[in-house]
Amino acid sequence: MLTISSQQAAHYTQNGFLELEGMLSPSECEALVSAIRQTLQKRAGKDFIHGRDLWREAPLLKTTLLSKKLSGLACAAAQKPTLRLACDQWFPPGYMLKTPEKIERLFSIQGLICTIFIQLDPGLVHPVGKPAPLGLSPFPHGQGSVLLMKPSLLLNWPQVTPDMGLYCVNFCLPTSVYIQNAQDPAGVNLRKLDYGYGDPLRSDTHPLIYP
Repeated sequence: MLTISSQQAAHYTQNGFLELEGMLSPSECEALVSAIRQTLQKRAGKDFIHGRDLWREAPLLKTTLLSKKLSGLACAAAQKPTLRLACDQWFPPGYMLKTPEKIERLFSIQGLICTIFIQLDPGLVHPVGKPAPLGLSPFPHGQGSVLLMKPSLLLNWPQVTPDMGLYCVNFCLPTSVYIQNAQDPAGVNLRKLDYGYGDPLRSDTHPLIYP
């Protein structure tokens, strides 16, 4: 299991984010890219909505997101003994926020506590585009790097056009609930899993994770 040092934990607590380089090897990144693309092709779509919860249909993504490598990082950063896998999200190339925004406002789950952005594109070393005066760029520097951040942190999301887009996974509290959120175009997806607004997340659809 990979974890973080006390200094790294303090940085995350104080600043709301932590970047870790080389967490995934190039071969691991290539395998994840392949799994994402295959799943998107099966869904016949390459937009934000079709990029939600890819892990449910891709065994490799599920194994990776539930692995101690990532779940251990999330639990350590959030300083929680147990979390849930809330959702994963593939952001397509060209996706951007018109104004600085918080991750927690983009998803229909109340109780998000840790977001991990995973850089899979070897060609995107630095963010492209003019930075905004407010907010943190969600783009880790270099293939295989990850950016842990609090979902309550303000994001500056410049428009970029990497071939792969950007992939992230959200972890939430065990007591998190499904909520209505007009800003989440994929928010109705949980209806297909027999959720109604205000329902607590179930372990059969949102597994518990441990460090």
